[in-house]
Amino acid sequence: MACDASLSSDAAVAPVSFRRDERFAVLFGGAAIGIATGFGAAMAMGRTGMWPLLVASPLFIIAAYLAVATFRDALDRRAIGCSLAAAMVTLSLLAWPAMAVIFPMSAPQFWIAPAATMGSIVLLASCWSGTQGAAYRLSGEAASICMIIGFLGLNQLMG
Repeated sequence: MACDASLSSDAAVAPVSFRRDERFAVLFGGAAIGIATGFGAAMAMGRTGMWPLLVASPLFIIAAYLAVATFRDALDRRAIGCSLAAAMVTLSLLAWPAMAVIFPMSAPQFWIAPAATMGSIVLLASCWSGTQGAAYRLSGEAASICMIIGFLGLNQLMG
């Protein structure tokens, strides 16, 4: 029968996890989509007041949720290095609102927290050895954060 031939085939089995370069490709793809979306929104709306920050808060909450889920996944796998990198992502992400309270958006210190978050995400993507779902979570985090960075950065450049 036709079904019997497919049972004995020598087809390659899909890998369970990404290689490092594949994780980087997924991560940088998500970040590029986020930056492009943020720039596009800033160009479409022009110089805005304070209300886009309120609109961006759900994106920040989504990124924080994904960061905590990745941290939890690393703890469940008992991967100490990955859990430390995931904790760095979560803490640097949560440091951004604190920096926004202390420094104005025009200060270079305001941009330290998102830069640290993106650096921590790249570090976590380089050391992650878990499932593919975590690579997609990191890509979602990068897209959410880069969307906010692109929008706020272009608004700051527009003056």
